[in-house]
Amino acid sequence: MEDSPAISAEKPPLDHLIGAAVKTHRVLAGLTLAELSGRSGVSTAMISKIERGQVSASLGTLDALARGIGVPLINFFAATVDRSDVSFVAAGEGVTVQRLGSGYGHSYKLIGRAEAHHVSFESFSVTLEAPLDTRPLYQHQGVEFIHVTEGEMIYGCGDEAYHMRPGDSLSFDSNAAHGPVELKTPTVTFVTVISKAISGAN
Repeated sequence: MEDSPAISAEKPPLDHLIGAAVKTHRVLAGLTLAELSGRSGVSTAMISKIERGQVSASLGTLDALARGIGVPLINFFAATVDRSDVSFVAAGEGVTVQRLGSGYGHSYKLIGRAEAHHVSFESFSVTLEAPLDTRPLYQHQGVEFIHVTEGEMIYGCGDEAYHMRPGDSLSFDSNAAHGPVELKTPTVTFVTVISKAISGAN
């Protein structure tokens, strides 16, 4: 008797994963294709092709869509990283999921991810470079922890602003509007951990 062929679950193509994420966030924001086109400067035809996974969108185009929707660009890449209950990342490694511009912006490197029955978390090493690009503050479900390792910045959280230096930490409900508002040094590096409940978990 011949052995049965192994059944493997292949991950959808990258363009499909990103396109589905763009559509999900657009719908959650209550935006039509035309409304997002007006906000982002990307044509409705292109947005439609991106959402269906028919084209490989540039980071610039995805950033424009993220700005139009009002979410961090990183949100479009969440599904591209394999989920695992245990993850190990060697020093200096990780998955770089965002880099804006050649001389400034935000650099996010995914350094950890895990999920249990009722909660999940993701950890990132984030580097900010001056001049700080103007962006809306972030708001999302869950709780967040930030620990500065290099540089100094003013970090806004709710109605407060904190001058954070190496070794400083901040923990907060991430439903509160939050984000860096001013860099006091040319670069700032910090580790952030975001944890949230898994919807539908028992």
